[in-house]
Amino acid sequence: MDNSEVVRHFLDTLIDISSRKTTKGHAVFTMDNLIKKLENKYDFLKHIEVKDTRFTELGEPISVMTGINEIDSSKIGNALSDIITTMNEELGKDAGHFFIKEVKDNLQENYSENFEDMGLDLGLIQLEHEVRELGKKIQK
Repeated sequence: MDNSEVVRHFLDTLIDISSRKTTKGHAVFTMDNLIKKLENKYDFLKHIEVKDTRFTELGEPISVMTGINEIDSSKIGNALSDIITTMNEELGKDAGHFFIKEVKDNLQENYSENFEDMGLDLGLIQLEHEVRELGKKIQK
């Protein structure tokens, strides 16, 4: 599958799950802001457009231009890892303890091979999140 399709599906899933925990508008706004913030680190994120489609019947909230297909998949995997981690942090307690696991469980099986090729391990990201949270509790 093309990188553009994998990225779009990943980001759509993030917005869908975030929308269940907060409002759709807040989820889209948060995604748009963090994509713009991460563009400094990953310039290819400029190929992603996030739109608030709540008040229109046409279009999807995420558009990924085909230019992203030219980018090395490991770089995209690093960006997606940063996106899910940052989204989890931005949503805070609204995301819930198993936000990343829920995203992983909701992604279709036919994308798992693409994520492996990108070096994106959502199980490891969830574990790292749990360790960070445990560290915060211990420090208190």
